[in-house]
Amino acid sequence: MDRLSKRERQDRIVTRLNTTVAVRISDLAEEFDVTTETIRRDLDALAERGLLARTYGGAAMRALTDEPGIATRAQTYVAERERIALNAAQLVKSGDVLIIDAGSTTAQLAKALAQLPIAFRAITNSIGVARILGQSETASVLLCPGDLRLTEEGVFGTETLDFLDRYHANIAFIGAGGFTVSEISDADAAGVAVKRKIISRAERVYLVADHTKAGITQFATICPWDALDGLITDQKPDDSLVRALAEAQVELRVAEQGKTGIAA
Repeated sequence: MDRLSKRERQDRIVTRLNTTVAVRISDLAEEFDVTTETIRRDLDALAERGLLARTYGGAAMRALTDEPGIATRAQTYVAERERIALNAAQLVKSGDVLIIDAGSTTAQLAKALAQLPIAFRAITNSIGVARILGQSETASVLLCPGDLRLTEEGVFGTETLDFLDRYHANIAFIGAGGFTVSEISDADAAGVAVKRKIISRAERVYLVADHTKAGITQFATICPWDALDGLITDQKPDDSLVRALAEAQVELRVAEQGKTGIAA
């Protein structure tokens, strides 16, 4: 077969571990026609991103509750997150009220929103999002109270949920640790509780997530697809997910390199 790129190879390894308990370096090297050292580097890189657990001679499926902190996540797939953010920002209109989830992709969204020449109000549980939008001359920011978690640069808990209950929004943007044809999920139960509350308080809700989240199932379910209005990602998903989105009447927006707008 044609030699895969590093990203394609790593994506296939992650997909394999969603259905297989463990993989061996020697087997992967033979399958992909690369050296064992190349596979070892792939597995090390994926382990650093929290997508698998390294074992002697290979790798195993990562724990469902394991996820690296936001500072680590923010260093991966930066260009892809930037494209997703720019695409998402196109949805915001003057006078809109937004709710923005804590996360690495939503932090990129805040940077894109801060450049908009329109007035809007943003409610967020993310310290990073609040810091970025707080420097905008046109954005008004409400920062939720709650239990501070510096690893996520956000606040969570009952105070956060109660605060969100006071407000309504035109549009919300949430992140997630993974999504499949049936649901969206995340590694952190406290974060999932906030995401669910955000969904309930907004007229329209979009998931912003890069292609590496596709096919990933994590610890806590956020919602099925029909609870959302759209997915904004950087690569067109596989046909089964595209069909699932269409059946759930979820808008698919693909922020491909050099392109903007809505996927066919």
